[in-house]
Amino acid sequence: MSSNDQWLDLGLAALPPPRAQRIRLFRTLLATAAVFRGQLDRALAPAGITSQQAALLQLIEAQAEAPAISFVAQALGMTHQNVKQIALALERKGFLVIATDANDRRTRRLQLTEHHHQFWRQRNPTDFSSVEAWTAGLTDDEIDTLVALLARLKLQLKGASHG
Repeated sequence: MSSNDQWLDLGLAALPPPRAQRIRLFRTLLATAAVFRGQLDRALAPAGITSQQAALLQLIEAQAEAPAISFVAQALGMTHQNVKQIALALERKGFLVIATDANDRRTRRLQLTEHHHQFWRQRNPTDFSSVEAWTAGLTDDEIDTLVALLARLKLQLKGASHG
């Protein structure tokens, strides 16, 4: 373990091993997410976009219709104001338009632009190759297992947050 990773075990020696391992899992997920986010931020920096902005755009694209800011905030675990700030920056960059809902003038919907679609059509092949390289230390079976386990953990966490 590198000196940068010593915090993963901090305070765990006194815990029963199964409990310590759960804390270690939590910390490792946080640390891994931070590394991925940093790599993605560096990859996207020349295009003037952040990983957080990219995640917001991808969430919007996955919706059948232009989502409301409140939906995006809930889905990404952000405040309405934070999503609005990110959306305003993306609007200035030409990735989306913040539009007033025709049925409820208080609601703002996030509509993707052709610039957004063209941007990702050009980037995706390279970005997908980067993700493959970043995860090359795992076999395809290990990836399948990890995706299934993390999906199960996420589902359990969502259920716990609503209960």
